[in-house]
Amino acid sequence: MAQQKTEFSEHMSFEFLELLRKKNPAWRLLTSPQAPFVASFLYREFIAENKRQIAEQELISRLEGFIELLNQGRADSLFPRSGREYLDDWANDEHGWLRKFYPPGQDEPYFDVTSLAQKAIEWLLSLRQQVFIGTESRLITVFELLHQIVERSETDPKLRLAELERRKAEIEQEISRVQKGQVELLDETQIKERFWQAMTTAREILADFRAVEQNFRELDRGMRERIATWGRGKGELLESIFEKQDGIAQSEQGKSFAAFWKFLMSSAYQDDFKSTLDKVLQMKAVQEMGRGRNIRYIHHDWVNAGAHVQETVAALSQQLRRYVDENFLEEERRINQLVREIEGKAVAIRNTPPSDWSMEIDGVKPEINLPLDRPLFSPPQRPELKDDIMDAGSDDVPAEALFSQVYVDKEKLKDRIGYLLQSQDRISLSQIIGHFPLELGLSELITYLVIASESSQAAFHPDELEEVFWQDETGTRRVAKLAKIIFQRV
Repeated sequence: MAQQKTEFSEHMSFEFLELLRKKNPAWRLLTSPQAPFVASFLYREFIAENKRQIAEQELISRLEGFIELLNQGRADSLFPRSGREYLDDWANDEHGWLRKFYPPGQDEPYFDVTSLAQKAIEWLLSLRQQVFIGTESRLITVFELLHQIVERSETDPKLRLAELERRKAEIEQEISRVQKGQVELLDETQIKERFWQAMTTAREILADFRAVEQNFRELDRGMRERIATWGRGKGELLESIFEKQDGIAQSEQGKSFAAFWKFLMSSAYQDDFKSTLDKVLQMKAVQEMGRGRNIRYIHHDWVNAGAHVQETVAALSQQLRRYVDENFLEEERRINQLVREIEGKAVAIRNTPPSDWSMEIDGVKPEINLPLDRPLFSPPQRPELKDDIMDAGSDDVPAEALFSQVYVDKEKLKDRIGYLLQSQDRISLSQIIGHFPLELGLSELITYLVIASESSQAAFHPDELEEVFWQDETGTRRVAKLAKIIFQRV
């Protein structure tokens, strides 16, 4: 007991928590003044739709649209910086809420939310008031797990046979009761409780994938550090790394994920899971909860997320093989030597830094002048001047019409539709315009119609008409009657 108490105190000591508060990205996110802004945007773009990577330009556009919605109707801007600045800030080492990387074959950087940032967001989601706490289903889960540990770790055949005989007797008794018409059914509360527990666990599995991928990366980083500091022969290095065939796959994290992936890819499991889930979602008690659509295709999300982790592991293994290449090792040693020389010189002048110093860098890129890039010679043309008399016109046309150009941001309007659909399942075009009045008049209304015609979320109802109002540049109230358009959340 004293030993357990000591272990608990070490895990929750003041020093440990103080270090965690300063270094852990999840804690930094929860204590940040911008936590509502950051958490809501990252949840909307990554976690809610289970997206693993988004291109930089696309994410910048979405973030700036989100900022514009938050700043709308305010005299002072809550978030004055650009979307690019926010993303780079969230991805640096000081915050660690986003991971910025280049996928293979891509020149544009991509972003993904980190596992620790997702853990903080999931904790915020858990603060929502729940309808009830599923204590019974959770207790049953604990008992079943403990029974599995005891039964499947028992080495004595007699004890295992005795346990199987006991379970066989229970099944036979239940068969006898069913034959007599004595069937025990779950009531609605028990059904809802177990479904809530299953849905929560299913979503937690999705959240675990980013943590699994991060653990693989840390294992890979540890091996790289070992290679970089290796001073003996290459044969000993290869034997040390691949003594268990593959350092990543043979880790506890790798074995656990491999078992999960094998079970998930079983066709029998997929068919059984789909048929069982369909039956559950057809139950009246589950339909009353209104959350079936969040889990209907959860197994597809598992497969997609697991495939992404598999691709990451394969890429890390391939990089590791290149990393132990002899030429790469020589280059790595040379880089380490240069770094040590720079550190030595920095330490030498640490106490007496130069008062006046400057640094010059030679041209960082070559200047290329291709002969074919030069334009061909064009002889100058002399203007021909005429002294014809121009006839005066009688029409009075305002010159301002030549400069009145109207541009409608289509992506901005799409963001507005998506923002309103977050809080409701369906909304009409007139309701959208009621929340966001037309600023550019008929041009903006036509753009909404174009979006509706291109989107699978929109449905036209020609039998129903609705009116849309706006004011033109002169202040005149305009009205348009059109077929009712309904946008639905997918």
